[in-house]
Amino acid sequence: MYLKEIYLLSREGGPAKTGDIADRLGVSPPSVTEKLSTLEETGFVEYEKYKGASLTPDGEETAEDLLRKHCLIERFLVKFLGVEEGFHEEACRIEHVMSDDVADELREVVDQKPECPSCYDPGERHCALLFSG
Repeated sequence: MYLKEIYLLSREGGPAKTGDIADRLGVSPPSVTEKLSTLEETGFVEYEKYKGASLTPDGEETAEDLLRKHCLIERFLVKFLGVEEGFHEEACRIEHVMSDDVADELREVVDQKPECPSCYDPGERHCALLFSG
């Protein structure tokens, strides 16, 4: 979740601020700082106090992969299963446990747009193209 939010906030330009990450995830700023420290140790994030967090190349790759899976799952839930409510939350739960092999198989069935993951609208909390076709 953290990597995705840092990725999305960074698209707006510059590092993702701790307070903005906290607001998006509904957690406290100290919790964010603690998690950023862990993510920095694992090599996914570069964090500088008072400036924010930026993804490393590994962190960006992982965030994009999670976001692609998220969009793929949302598209499947909405287009194939007719889920109208709660698809975002369900996709958040599934994206972390879905293997790359299963995601590849699901891509064969679901029409995932080539714009993914830049299509993701953080304000709407789903792919901006989800309901357009």
